[in-house]
Formats: sequence, C-alpha cells, structure tokens
Amino acid sequence: MVRTGLMVFLMSASMGAMAADDLKVSQLEQDVRDLQRQVQSLSRQIEMQRVQPAAPTQTLRPNTTSSTAGGEAPAWVDAAKWQKLQPGMSELEVVTLLGPPTSMRADGNQRILLYALEIGSSGFLGGSVTLRDRALVSVQKPVLQ
Repeated sequence: MVRTGLMVFLMSASMGAMAADDLKVSQLEQDVRDLQRQVQSLSRQIEMQRVQPAAPTQTLRPNTTSSTAGGEAPAWVDAAKWQKLQPGMSELEVVTLLGPPTSMRADGNQRILLYALEIGSSGFLGGSVTLRDRALVSVQKPVLQ
C-alpha cells in the first residue's frame, strides 16, 4: 500500500517536471523564432542600406573625449528619433530606430534599454526605453547629466 502511494507520488512528480520542461522548451522555441524574425528583418535592412545610400541626418556631435569610435555620434542622439517612439512599438522597431542600446537591464517581465554617451570628463547624455513583453511602455528621453 505504501509502495503504491510512493509510486503514484513519484509518477506525478515526474509528470509535473516533464510539464515544466515542456513549457521551458516551448518558451525557448518561441524565443528562437522571435530571434530568427529579428535576424531576417535586420538582414533585409542591411541589404536595403547597401542598395540605397543613407540620407545625411543632423545629429549631435560629441566632443573628442567621447567614447564613440571614429568621432561619430550614435544614431540615438538624434532627438527626432526619440520623438518617433510610440507606446506599443516592438523591441525590434525601437532598436531599428535608435540603434543598439549601450546596455540592457532586466527587471521582472520588463526589459530596460539604456542609452548613454560620455560627454567630456564630467557629464554624460543618457536616456532609456522600458519594454514589457517586448513592447514599448515608457520612454525617458536623453538628458545631459
């Protein structure tokens, strides 16, 4: 009798573990599909940029002590791009518009994309975008700090 109860318990525990594993596998498969779509979209954008030369944009130019390569300001310092951000935009749309963030932070089901640029030796320009379920929920436009 005790053996039967133990067997039932062990079987239910292993089935519960299998269900949890199946859920994790499903989530990982969905993440892979999302990443594949992002790669395809970015590949198309790269190909389009190869075919069409980029139009010049007016951006803030940091001084020579900034940490950007080649003295070029990153795309996100253009204030007009921050104006185009709308709640509900996908993470891919945000990154396509602003460029890759300088860092990211996960906070529960939220992801915060951080954009920062050192300006001189005593200040920096910083802004952030908060995403929930890979959709934009709030924007902190860059400010000089």
